This record gives sequence, C-alpha cells and structure tokens, in this order.
Amino acid sequence: MADRYEIRAYLGRGGMGSVYRAFDRVLDEEVALKVQRAHSARGPEAERRFRSEVKLARQVSHPNVCRLHDGGQEGPLRWISMELVAGETLAARLSGGPLPVEEVLSLTLQAAEGLAAVHRAGVVHRDLKTLNLMLDGAGRLRLMDFGIAKPAAAGETGAFGYALGSPEYMSPEQARGQPAAARSDVYSLGVVLFELATGRVPFRAETPVATLLRHLQAPPPLEAAPARLRPVLARALAKDPVERYADGAEMAEALRAVREGRAPAPTPRRAHSPRAAIALALAAAGVAAALFLRTPPLQPSVPPRTLATAPSPVPAALLPARPAPVASHPLLATAAPVATATPEPSPPSPTLAPAAASSTLPLSTPSPTPEADGWLLVLARPWADVSVDGIPRGQTPLARIPLLPGPHAVLLTHPGYQPWPRRVAIRSGETFRLTVDLPTDGVPRR
Repeated sequence: MADRYEIRAYLGRGGMGSVYRAFDRVLDEEVALKVQRAHSARGPEAERRFRSEVKLARQVSHPNVCRLHDGGQEGPLRWISMELVAGETLAARLSGGPLPVEEVLSLTLQAAEGLAAVHRAGVVHRDLKTLNLMLDGAGRLRLMDFGIAKPAAAGETGAFGYALGSPEYMSPEQARGQPAAARSDVYSLGVVLFELATGRVPFRAETPVATLLRHLQAPPPLEAAPARLRPVLARALAKDPVERYADGAEMAEALRAVREGRAPAPTPRRAHSPRAAIALALAAAGVAAALFLRTPPLQPSVPPRTLATAPSPVPAALLPARPAPVASHPLLATAAPVATATPEPSPPSPTLAPAAASSTLPLSTPSPTPEADGWLLVLARPWADVSVDGIPRGQTPLARIPLLPGPHAVLLTHPGYQPWPRRVAIRSGETFRLTVDLPTDGVPRR
C-alpha cells in the first residue's frame, strides 16, 4: 500500500475507519483512501470475502454513483480507495428547509438511476440516506459510501457488514433484523424522497427502538407530502416488500412518469386468504407489543467513563508529520462506528453484575435458562446503553450477558452519537466480544 499511495491530507473518521486524501501512483490521480484495522474478521476466508465484495462493487459504473477504485488487505490493515468527490450532501442542502417539487423529482430520479446501476451489479447498498447522497461541483447527484454495502445474495454480515443501517431510513424487514434486498433500498429512497419534499423523515421517535417500531406499524404520513409525490411514496414506503418497486430501475421509471405528467404504475397487492390475514395481523401485534414493552427510556447524559483508545490504523510511514484536518467530507457521512467483534473461549460459570440486573425492566428481562450457554460482552467508549433483542440490558460497563446460541440484535445508544445497531451470532460455550469506540468511530448527533 505504501508503494502505491502517498497520503496528502487527513480528512477525518468514517464508518470504516480513517479517511485520507491520497495520491494514487497507479491511477495518477488523487483518491479518497479509507483505512481500518481488520478486527472483525480474520483469516484467508475473511480476506477472500472482502476482496470478492470489493470486486463486485467495482463493477458499478454510473454517473450517479461514486466510483470505487480498489481495495485490499495487508497484514492487519484493510483499505479501500474511492473517487474523491467534492460538493455538498443532501442533508446539508436541506438545512434551509424542504425543496421545490421539481428539484425533489430531479434529485430523487438521479438517486434512483444510480441505485438501479447498483442493483444491476448485484449489490445492495443498505444505508441510503441524505448524508450518503451528494451533489458534486457540476450539480450532479452521487450515491456515496458503500461502507456497509454487500452482495445481494450474501448473508447479513460480511466484509462490508459493520452496521445494519440508520434507524430513520431502515426498511421494516431491516428493523426486524432480516436480510436487506433491493426492495429495502427502495424503501430507504422513499424516506429520502419524503424528507426532501417535507424537510423531515416520515418516522422519528424518542428512541431508536421506538423509531424502528414506527417503521413496522405506523402508516407513512403521506398527507404531509405534495400530492404529486404521494403515489410514488405510497408504493416505495409500503410495509410489505412485495408491494414496493422491485428495484431502483422501477422507482426511476415511476419518478420519470410523475415528472412528465403521467400516472405511475399502480401498487401490486399480495393476495392473502382470510386466515393468512389474521395470522399476519396477530404477528404484527406481537412484534409491536414486544418492542413497546422493551423500548428503553430516555437516559440522561452521564459523565464519560474512560477506556483505552486504539492507535491510528495507518502506518507512520504513510502519514504526514502533523496532518491538518480539513472541512467535512461527504465520505465521512457514514452509518455507524466500526466494531471489533471477536469470539473467545469463556469460563463455565457466568455471572451477571447486580448493577446490570437492576437497570433492566422487570417485565421485559427474562431469567437466564440452562440453555443460555453463550455470552455477549459489550465494551463501549465512553459508554453506551445496551439493548439485546429489544430488551434493555443496562449501561456499560456490564458483566457478560448470557444468551441462547444463535443470532441476536444488539443496539447501543448514547445521547451524543447516532444509534449503533448490530447483529451478532452467539456460539455455545463462547463469549462474543463487541467493542466500539464512539469518540473516534462514531457519528456525532447534530
């Protein structure tokens, strides 16, 4: 890596680690270089999967998509080089309030066309939001940051799979912890369309879990959006993925029709028998009740606790003597902090600290059963409130949390940073160690 890239400026921190402006001697141009330590996955298989995902993302070539040049791994370092783009994000563009309908249609159509190219390449972005959509110097919209993108046929985690998304933009299936697909990206783009037209996202509550619950249950407030956009929003924000546009290309066609004064295609409806409809209603009610009972209360700000900070992942030979921070860069508009998750052997008799037990809700915290022979250890700097499968577990530092083997949804919250969701896989007789450093890797709240 040192033979190819010359570091010219430190841009800051992003969801995949540190971001630098660098000169690529092979391409003979400046690029954005993201570097991280490969904590979360080691070994030949992890490196092979990472390179496979980089290769897949490199196939995306479209005027509305930021170009990914290359990626690789050397020892403990993993890196990705991307096109260096200057401009402003749509989040910044919205600082003055909602945009005119014609501008909303133009911007969202460009985003949908870029998303169509991503989907044609077999990639699911998984974190589409106004912070990851940018207008470049020529006024052209660009899809940014494949930090958590993954192949459409891959599992829930992978070399890029450090986060599940941002709660305000997550589809109902992502909120349930299910794998994302092209229709999930369509839902997120529907949220962006609503936000551009109204100046706010359709669903936002006091806590991340409550926000996810609204994605699952609440109808989108279509009456707040301009009438021309409501047919597209109704289909893009459908709870059932089958009722949404199949991919970015279908949504682009619908937006094009609205802009040209034509009626977009109607929403397809899934056929349900009465028995199936009752079963679906009961299932939705059960999910809602469980999440409602398990929604953690708002936590007051607590003085930070101190943990050791990891060193910079870039070798000293690559860095300038004293890199000067520059203005915020669109590549830093990422979803979530980078996590370190390492399974390790555990002693046979886990205990739960009294402090952690006292901070949970009595109605929503089940007693450990004999089958709960795996554990989760969460380390967060400076601290975080921890929920597992929607159940509040207390505030770090915590003792190991006993869990049943299998997948679990973890949510870390802190008043100073964006929520951090993660899926973990617990193994029998092992402790899954989850470490996150919010001051260096997190996304501060505005």
